[in-house]
Amino acid sequence: MPAVANSSLTYEILMYLNSFYFGMFAVCELGMGLYKATSLPASNSTTTITEFSLLLFLIATEGGRVYLGRKGNLTERGVPILCGIILTIPSALTTLYFLVWQSYVLRLEMILCSIQLVLLTSELVISVLCLIAIFRPPLFEE
Repeated sequence: MPAVANSSLTYEILMYLNSFYFGMFAVCELGMGLYKATSLPASNSTTTITEFSLLLFLIATEGGRVYLGRKGNLTERGVPILCGIILTIPSALTTLYFLVWQSYVLRLEMILCSIQLVLLTSELVISVLCLIAIFRPPLFEE
């Protein structure tokens, strides 16, 4: 009888989808940041540098989170998935910054950031379930 695989297909699909969505999200956020820096009044250089620095931070944390989550899921190891769960916190907080706390928030940003937060939340729930499945003691059949 073949061994039961713990790898979560749902988690892998969400991570794969998020890898493409986040690429589009980052490009759109970069474009909107450039638009706000050049076109909107009272946009000083300190705010612009801060927002672009946060975007680079988000790209790094989200890239690491997706990589570790996919690697942990495919190898069925809990430590990379746990690191991915921990990286969800700064990723969600930075996305919340772009949704709520930045100086100008465009309607498109509200939509894109909301979708990103929904993806992060669903991936967090599924990754915890996947982590539980990996660390669950095996059932012995006689």
